[in-house]
Order: sequence, then C-alpha cells, then structure tokens
Amino acid sequence: MNFVRATFAILIVFSLLIASRTRSVSAEFPGLQSVTWETFEDLLESSPFTRPLNLSGALVLTGVAEVNGRPVATIIDTQNGASIAVTTTPDEHGWKLIDFSEGDDIEIGVATLATDGGDEIKVYYDEDRIREAIKKRDFANTSRSLVTAVRTGTYTLPRQIQQIEDLTRRGQAIAKLIEGGAFDESPFEAVDMALSQSHPQTRGPILSAAFGLLGGGVGGVEYQAAVTRLNSLNKGRDRDFAINGLAHGLVGKDPDTALEWANSISNEGFRNIVVKNVTRRIEGR
Repeated sequence: MNFVRATFAILIVFSLLIASRTRSVSAEFPGLQSVTWETFEDLLESSPFTRPLNLSGALVLTGVAEVNGRPVATIIDTQNGASIAVTTTPDEHGWKLIDFSEGDDIEIGVATLATDGGDEIKVYYDEDRIREAIKKRDFANTSRSLVTAVRTGTYTLPRQIQQIEDLTRRGQAIAKLIEGGAFDESPFEAVDMALSQSHPQTRGPILSAAFGLLGGGVGGVEYQAAVTRLNSLNKGRDRDFAINGLAHGLVGKDPDTALEWANSISNEGFRNIVVKNVTRRIEGR
C-alpha cells in the first residue's frame, strides 16, 4: 500500500511539472506568427546554395601585387578556371582583401578575403592546382571556339588530323575530339560536324561519337530530341552509325532501349557487332 501511495505521489508531481512547463512554453510562444517574403529576404539575397559550399577550397592564390599604392590579390577559381582580382575595396560581388601574410614569398603566402556575407576565407598558393585550373579554363575556351567555328562554317581541323590520309582513321581522330568533350555544351553541333564530312568512311565514326553524346544526355539533351534528330537521317550507313552511338550512350541509363536500338541497325554484319558490344557492356554493369 505504501508503495502504491508513493508511486501515486510521484505521478502527481510529474503532472504538475508538465503542466507548469506547458504554461511557460505557451507564454513564451503565444501562437504561430504569419510568414511573409520579408522573412526570407536575407536568405534570398545571400543564399548558401548559389555559391560553392567550400569557397576557400575552390579558390587558389596566384599572386599579389601593388597597384596605385593598394595591394591586389589575384585568385583563380578551380571550378571554372576564372581569374579574380581582389583589392581592399569591395568588388561587384562584395569581396575584398583584408590581409596578406608573408608578402615576400607567394608560395607560403596567405590571403584573407571577406565575402559579401561577412565571412572570412583564407586562400593559399598551390602550383599544381593552378595548373589544373588553367587546363580546365583553356579546354572550356577551346570547346566554345570549336562550336562557334562549326556554326559559322569557319572550323578547320587540326593539322595532325588533316594529315591523316586514311579516311576511317581520320573519322576516328575527329570522333576523339568529340568524345574528349569539345562539344559537350552543344552536342547537336557534333552531328553537324559529322555530316559536314564528305566521305562516308569519315562520317561514320563521327556520327557514332556525336550520337553517343546525345544518347548519354550530355548537355541536358532529352532522349526524344535525340531520337528526332536520328530519325531525320536517311536509312543506310549514316543512320546505322548514328544508332550505334545512341545505343552505347543509352547503356548506362536505359539498357533495354539501348539493346532495342542496336537490333534495329539495317546492316546485318554491323548489327551483330553492335548488339554484341552493347550486350557485353550491359552485362559488365
């Protein structure tokens, strides 16, 4: 009986404590407040999703100089190869240089930047990462210039490719340009590049590479758009090589459809080879 009374007393105490806590919480938060766009104004203006999560890790210090009596830090963005100059005056992005240590030796120097949000980040020199960022920038510039040249009809193949007399090998060399990413931003231009080649033996490998991009969805290309472009080709060698590329491009995301396309190739010998290769890739995954 004493045990029951003690247990009952404990329950009463806990009930009182919970009731007291409920009243205090209600007093502190009397009710839900209405939310307006102004509530999120700071978040919208300085969204954490519009910049790299590791900003310090994305930037590399490339040099420091004095211009008109003011220090200037030059920085490279390793994500896109863009060069940035930061001074003690905020730039258009609100960034400014607030400190630089070891000014006599860039290799151990540390530049401290302030962002528009008030964060401070430290940027260091790293020769290897600078070299990689420059390669990325140069490749992007080359890719854009290739696409522009194809559109305007002023593109000239590299001399090494022009010197290849074997027509099939020349097509394979151009295909490597495409597979290397030269047309990733505008893959339909790769198809135009292929069709601009006069000899079928050259066009074939290029069409396969071009439709490999389309089948893989490179550049955000939708599957139906790739199919529409393929269906614009006449039946025969060109279409078969285009199907070869499309099928291989689809292996990673839709193997069943990839195999269907491979089996639709008109030339029996070529069809058997493509079906075998596509099947092997599917089984390998």
